[in-house]
Amino acid sequence: MITEKRHELILTELSKKDFLTLQELIDRTGCSASTIRRDLSKLQNFGKLKRLHGGATLNQTSVLEPNLADKRGTNLKEKQEIGKIAAREIEDCDCVFLDAGSTTLEMIPFIKANDIIVVTNGLTHVEELLKYGIRTLIIGGEVKSTTFATVGASALETLKRYRFDKVFLGMNGIDLKYGLTTPDEQEAIIKHHAMELGTQVYVLIDHAKYEKVYFAHVPIEANVSLITSKKAMTNKYFRLFAEKYNFIGGTL
Repeated sequence: MITEKRHELILTELSKKDFLTLQELIDRTGCSASTIRRDLSKLQNFGKLKRLHGGATLNQTSVLEPNLADKRGTNLKEKQEIGKIAAREIEDCDCVFLDAGSTTLEMIPFIKANDIIVVTNGLTHVEELLKYGIRTLIIGGEVKSTTFATVGASALETLKRYRFDKVFLGMNGIDLKYGLTTPDEQEAIIKHHAMELGTQVYVLIDHAKYEKVYFAHVPIEANVSLITSKKAMTNKYFRLFAEKYNFIGGTL
């Protein structure tokens, strides 16, 4: 069993019970004690669980992904600021990928470019895009009940048909050590492949995403810029992040 799948299984089993012993985790995964100990140490470092004497318990606050309605109501003005900055990067006749998520959704009212095509995996984005007369394509696949994002093999196959001038992605966490992360491995795969298909990639990050680490890592490409807000730029670690990433934004 590959490491990512084993980690997912451990977290799933822990979600069913407040505490599991080391032996219970060994029995449920079919792996050796040394492998499980390494997995537990790594997952604890990611903030997913807490190791206790003889076993582990789930760190619920970092594993459960908020639904889209909750996300939309959080830091709304900041997300609108970021959305306005991001929308300025779209030029006439661009082909654009717009990731599912609450921050990318806030871009849509600010898009002024003409004759663009937007491909998205966000069901909530479709009505808004059409309201503004934007030609819209949606990639098919399984629909997540929390974020209304399409994911899975069908979504990935559809995505691979296209190439994009600009790609705009939301992200749940950014950390100096672990980079960009999101709670769901399926969404991480879509985000990573969209990065590979874009000439220029923008990741939209509000202040609440700094120093947050989630289960699935999204490898960053060389052509990525982060779009952030004035509030995010006051984060005491911002200078360290700015040395590692190319930032856009912070002013209107």
